Amino acid sequence: MPANKINLTSPSQSIEELKHSEATFRAMFETSAVGIGIMGLDHKILDANPAICRMFGRTRAQFIGLSPVAATFPEDYPQSDEKFQELLDGKREYYWDERRYLRTNGDVFWAQITMSVVRDETGIPLYMVGMVLDISEQKRVVADLQASEVRFRAMFDNVSVGMSLMSLDRRAMSVNQAAARITGYSVEELAGINAAALSYPPDLEIGLVGFQELVAGKRDSLQMEKRFVRKNGDIYWARVTYTSVRNAVSQPQYLVGSIEDINEQKLAAEKLAAQEAEYTLTLEQRVEERTRMLSEINLKLINEIEHRQKAEEALAAKAVEDAITAERTRLARDLHDAVTQTLFSASLIAEVLPDIWAMDEAEARRSTEELRQLTRGALAEMRTLLLELRPAALTQARFPDLIKQLSEAVIGRARLPVQLDVTGEYEMPPDVKVAFYRIAQESLNNIMKYARATEVQVQLRLVCCNVHMEIRDNGIGFEPSAIRPTSLGMRIMRERADAIRARLNISSTPGQGSTVSLDWNEDELIPISKIPSRGEA
Repeated sequence: MPANKINLTSPSQSIEELKHSEATFRAMFETSAVGIGIMGLDHKILDANPAICRMFGRTRAQFIGLSPVAATFPEDYPQSDEKFQELLDGKREYYWDERRYLRTNGDVFWAQITMSVVRDETGIPLYMVGMVLDISEQKRVVADLQASEVRFRAMFDNVSVGMSLMSLDRRAMSVNQAAARITGYSVEELAGINAAALSYPPDLEIGLVGFQELVAGKRDSLQMEKRFVRKNGDIYWARVTYTSVRNAVSQPQYLVGSIEDINEQKLAAEKLAAQEAEYTLTLEQRVEERTRMLSEINLKLINEIEHRQKAEEALAAKAVEDAITAERTRLARDLHDAVTQTLFSASLIAEVLPDIWAMDEAEARRSTEELRQLTRGALAEMRTLLLELRPAALTQARFPDLIKQLSEAVIGRARLPVQLDVTGEYEMPPDVKVAFYRIAQESLNNIMKYARATEVQVQLRLVCCNVHMEIRDNGIGFEPSAIRPTSLGMRIMRERADAIRARLNISSTPGQGSTVSLDWNEDELIPISKIPSRGEA
């Protein structure tokens, strides 16, 4: 019975198990994504799976009988040959290594190999099984990371700006020499220190909310200017920047901080501001003196013009009286100066006109036309002055007449052509009329003062419940972003537009002129975009 328990059928069962094992191995061998090669003890390839064939760019037939030496990078073979011999001598059961191989096209690639020996029942080696995994991409990534680390470290250590790697609670994990130089502490003293401890106490809260948002992942970076205290107690200004470094799931992992000493810049800026304030005060005093002197000269010119221009005697007398009453306002002074200078120029032309007519009739006609424009502009200026000094008259006049009067004043004062285009009929509410008038007046004054334009276009569209005004010039223009939000003229224009719930738009391009447009809509149900364009009544 014991002999029977050995089982007469055991050989067939062993064969079946062997076949099953062979089928399993063959399925793994053929379909594995890892390269597998079987090598004899004579260093010749006995078999190779499809994965290793693709990896080396060879067919199975080309692999069989091939020595691994032919496909191994020459500099890497001696080390692998030594380990292979230890495997045959029974000093190790397997080994793994990383080495370079050659494809048939000459390309070099890195691979990780695992080599093991298959022995018989007595321990004698039968053949070798090698598993090969292409790790070229991993090697490249590691090399790139190492190169990136070298570049970062070179920049980190040598940049003139203080740099630090910090935890999310602002504790320094690594700092460079520049940071030590700026703060006055050594690199060792800064390690582990909380950056908040270096802040000047009154400035401690500056940027605190932004830093909390940075740590919470709500923003990527934060920059601020504040005061800090050096180790020796000196207070200095610095510009600090924090940048969040996120992990694979976009959560803040640590911070990269930089600190730049801007103390000299701040001191220079404060000194410059003080000088500018002093210069401004001096300039204001000079302007006041000059204005007072011009006012005195202006009064004398008006007295002379009254005797020569009987037709405008009453108007000039009224202008002088009103100018004296309102001389404390800058706008009345400007209008007053412009009128007298225009009329003085007209009187000079009138005096020499007979002599010019005798010498050159064509030139005399041109001077006559210039005289007509000057007197017409002076008349418009005086009417404008009357409106300024009599607010009730401003609300009673038709708005197209007011715009025409402003345009003629510009022509007379600045000798600047103004093209006026008025379409439609609509009587605006008094407060709307005044706001439109003031904005138009400010726009035209700005053009005369700063634009250096040669032509101005004024377009006015009056449709029931809707008013559109556009003032365009071909002057030098300006950069809108360079205008300070506190600019008095711009601020007043916008306040007037807001007061009547109108839409004010100021656009300009350097070298291409400027455009001021104002839209008002009494009925909210009618969009301003539906206002008819020029030519559509």
